[in-house]
Amino acid sequence: MRISPRVPLTRAAFVTLSYTWSPRASCVHAILLLIAFLLAPTLGWAQQTLEDQALEQQGLTRAGAGWTGAVGAGLEVSPRYPGANTDRTHPVPLVSVDYGGRLFLGPLGIGIAAVRWNGFRAGPVLGFERGRYASDDPRLAGLGDISSSITAGAFAGYSSGRLAISATARQAISHSADGLSALLQVDWRCALPGARTFVTAGPDLELGDGNYERTWFGVSPQQSTTSGLPVYAPRGGSNRLGLHAAVTHRASRHILLRLFARLSDITGDAARSPIVERRTQISVGAGIAYHF
Repeated sequence: MRISPRVPLTRAAFVTLSYTWSPRASCVHAILLLIAFLLAPTLGWAQQTLEDQALEQQGLTRAGAGWTGAVGAGLEVSPRYPGANTDRTHPVPLVSVDYGGRLFLGPLGIGIAAVRWNGFRAGPVLGFERGRYASDDPRLAGLGDISSSITAGAFAGYSSGRLAISATARQAISHSADGLSALLQVDWRCALPGARTFVTAGPDLELGDGNYERTWFGVSPQQSTTSGLPVYAPRGGSNRLGLHAAVTHRASRHILLRLFARLSDITGDAARSPIVERRTQISVGAGIAYHF
């Protein structure tokens, strides 16, 4: 059995910069877009869930009349895998690009807001998910590696004032047996005095179908033989409930400083998996991005 990664929807928006069209600037932005898309999978998105990536990217861009975006990186301390009892420090990308609120590049991949109406946005998205390695943690020995996969799905979100509600679903397509994952998220956004620091916080819920849950939290008979863990076949449903918070500080016209944290609890059948050593998962991180 293959084991699949998870990756993610919401892009809360707080910073707006004007853009003036010019062929040279358009070329630069197109190059940045291409570099971000090609390099993002190698900059720490391995083993990240939809929840992870949504948290890191929130507040980096806001839909404008033309191109807006941010490209940067940071460090995060997080569990080695969902349910791990040990943590790791790893680089994370802070990459988010938007064109006119219609086309975006971010934690989901490349998406199009095909529907836009009174604060509601929805559309398709094409992305990439990297895999998990059995060598990442002794608990994973004998379970095999995660298969990387191209993913396809859809997103929907509604924003009004300080409140934003969003959902996304992504199906692995190049390794379809890896299954379907989804993220539901609520964000409350506010600006601190001075309008240079913005805070986002709220709850989130992650779900997966049967294939996804068995891929991430299951143990097949073959894996049981090689790992020594008991056979386990979880059903689809919720696998994580959490609280997230992020702070974005505009240090200058183009420089954004970023802090983010998340507390989550593994739930449902996933919580009873022999792979899970610690249900409570905590992640904290910081980074810097260039806004254009």
